[in-house]
This record gives sequence, structure tokens and C-alpha cells, in this order.
Amino acid sequence: MKKIVLLALIGGIMLSCKKEEPVKDYLILSGTVDNFKKRDIKLEGFEFEKKVPFNKKTKTFVDTLRIERDGYYKLTINKRKFDVYLTKTDDLKLLLDYKNPDAIKFEGVNGVTGSYFIKKKNLFAEQIINLRELLGKEEPDFLSTLDTYKNALTDLAINSKLPEAFLKKEIKNIEYEYLRDLYFYPTYYPALSGNEDFVPSENFPSVTDKINFNEGEDYKDFDFYQKIVQDEIQRLADERATEDADVALTYLETVQTEVTDSIVKNDLLFEKGQKGITYAEDLEGYYNKYMSFSTNKAHKDRISEIYNSLKLTAKGMPCPKFENYENIDGEATSLDELLGSGKYLYIDVWATWCSFCKRETPLLKRLELQYHDQNIEFVSISVDNINAKDKWKETIQQKEMGGVQLFADKSFGSDFIKKFAIKGLPRFIMVDPEGNIISPNAPRPSDGEKLINMLEELGISI
Repeated sequence: MKKIVLLALIGGIMLSCKKEEPVKDYLILSGTVDNFKKRDIKLEGFEFEKKVPFNKKTKTFVDTLRIERDGYYKLTINKRKFDVYLTKTDDLKLLLDYKNPDAIKFEGVNGVTGSYFIKKKNLFAEQIINLRELLGKEEPDFLSTLDTYKNALTDLAINSKLPEAFLKKEIKNIEYEYLRDLYFYPTYYPALSGNEDFVPSENFPSVTDKINFNEGEDYKDFDFYQKIVQDEIQRLADERATEDADVALTYLETVQTEVTDSIVKNDLLFEKGQKGITYAEDLEGYYNKYMSFSTNKAHKDRISEIYNSLKLTAKGMPCPKFENYENIDGEATSLDELLGSGKYLYIDVWATWCSFCKRETPLLKRLELQYHDQNIEFVSISVDNINAKDKWKETIQQKEMGGVQLFADKSFGSDFIKKFAIKGLPRFIMVDPEGNIISPNAPRPSDGEKLINMLEELGISI
């Protein structure tokens, strides 16, 4: 009896000393990519971005990932993008010939969803062709095509033997894609069809009635929902902006008024805020409101960095210098040389590829002619890449652009451009004869009276 008790005791001790198997809290993303000579592989999701190393010798990549949530991700292999759905602990492997992306194959637990996305892409190509084609159809044909496509997508999802949790999300994703296309139609159809007077019929489905701005989990998961919310908030902000309003500030206030969910609100504020703060007419006011509206520390820290940089180019600060910018005659020009004329400088930062810049060009040309003999110099600085210098010269000659034409030494990497934190084009800057900044975001030529009034306040008139 004692022997039996002793054996039982020893067995218990051995069991208690046995190490517990660690719980898997990661997934392995791997693959083989033939005919691929780059190293650019990236995985992106909501507030998630990871560069994945690629071994050119073995033509493979492998990485251990820890993700906070199951969800939709984009896998970018150089210029090719693939939709994938990842779960926290289930591996995914893909086999790809970069020259033949349609033949991609997925393996692993998440391979089923990867294969579904390929079928979904093919269905879109068969029934829709492209979004431009869809949105250019007349209303009855558009609605009929969209309904047919939505039903086909739903059938595909249901019949693809997808994991239950993913299928539930995908049905909602299909609905949001449907609503996104409905939302786009009244805006895009007039331009695509040439019918600028188009007004949707009374029976056209309403989208805004079906969209709640405060679905935080949906915002994380569904790009289509994100896009509707972002565009509708922007539309409301534009609608509320008065003629003299600070448009960037109006956007912040619209988000604060319309959105209560912290996930949605913080992302809307941050996505626009990184650029919006660089356009704000009242930098201090914009920054203070952003800080009071956002609750995301990482976002606020980044906006603070931009704000502290922008303070160096705020109204009244010395304008950052530039030297050796090539002019249209091939000679070097500096800011100090331009200031030597004792004139105000109206600086236009632009590029030949910028469509909004092209809209300003004829108006800027007319302004330069009207104020040619006044105490102001019109200076245009191109931030085109060095390999586009010939196109820059051709554009100036073809458009007969006046004023001082300069080519920045390092495109967007030029110190002058970086110090103004220029994120979008065109950008106009007004500098006084002493080299101090009057406005880091001066009115554009298309702003009309707003710019004329600024010039008159400076004593410049025709």
C-alpha cells in the first residue's frame, strides 16, 4: 500500500513539473515569388504596416507576425496588390509568378480566403470591367448592373466554403461596396457622361440614411465604409465653410460635431490633419483644437512635431533660404538674389504632373502681366524630379509662363520645401522685401478677391 501511495506521489510531482506548452500568439506569413527582382514587400492594415524581407537568392520571404486583430490586409509586392484576410494564429503562404499574378496560389488555413479574393477580383473584371465604366452608365443601367454584381458577389461568398467568422464580415463588406458605388454615382456620373445637369431620380437609393459615422469596428475592417465616411465628412465640411473660413479648421470642427466614436474620430482627424495643419491660416488655433479633439497620443505627438516645425515658417519668421536653384536660362539663383530687388515675392511651388497646378497657371500668368511693373516678383519653383527637367522647360515654353522660373535642387527633398512642410501642390507663399514671411499659405490666383485684397493691404495695386 505504501508503495502504491509513493508511486502516485512521484507521478503527481512529475506531472506538476511538466512544462506547459506555450500558447501560439503569432502567424507565419511566407511565400515564393518567381521573376521578382525587387525587395519591396509590405503588409498593411488599419494602423498596421510591416515591411517583409525578401531573399532574392531563394526567391522567398518569411516573417513571424503578431497582429492585434483578425481582419482585412493588403499585401503589396512591388506594384502588385493582393487582398488577404489574416487571423492571429493561422499561417498564410502564397506562391506567385510576378509576371503572371492571376495564377497566384494560397496555402494554409487563411489560403481559402486568399483564393476567394482572386475569384472576387475576376468576377469584378467580368461584370464591371472597371469603376469608371460602371459610374459612366445611365442611371437604370447602373442600378441594374450594380444589383446583379452584388447578388453574384453574395452567391460567390456563400458558396466558397469560407470560415464562418470571415463570411459574416464579407457579407457586410459586400454591402458597403454596394453603398460606396451608390454614393459615388451622383458625383462622378455628370463628369464621366458629360451631362453636367444630371440629377438622380426620386427613386435613386439614399446612402447617407444607411451610414452611421460611429461604427468603429467597421471603420477598422472595411475600406468601403471608411471611404464613404471620409468623403461625406469632407462634403459636410465644404458645405459649412464660408467664403472667408479657414477650410482646414472647418474640417476639424465638422469631425468633432458629427463623430463620437473615438476610433473613427481620431483617424479622420489624423488622416486630414497631417496635411491640413500645413494649410491652416491660424496655425496656433488649428493646433489647439486638434489637441483638444483627438484622444490618440501617437497621433497628437506626430501633429505636435509638424506644428513645431511649421512655427519656424509662420507669419513674421525669416523665410528659409535656398541657393543654386537652376533658372530657365540654366543659371543658378538664390533667395538672397531675388530679395536684392527690394520687392515682395509671391512664390508658387508646383510640378508639371500636378493637375491643380495646371488650373492655376493661366491665372498666375495673367496676374504676372497685370502686376509686372509693381513692387512684386512672381517666382515659380518646380519640385519635379531631376529626370523631368526637360519636360519642365517644355511646359514653360509651351505655356509662355512668365516671372522667375526655378527648378528645386532635390525635388520634395529640398531644404526649402521640407522646412515649409509642403505636403500638397500647388502651394503659394508671400515674402516681404526684408525676407520675412507674410503668409506661408498665401491665397491662390483662383482665390480672386482674397489675393487682390492681400496685395492691396501690402500697397500693391494696378
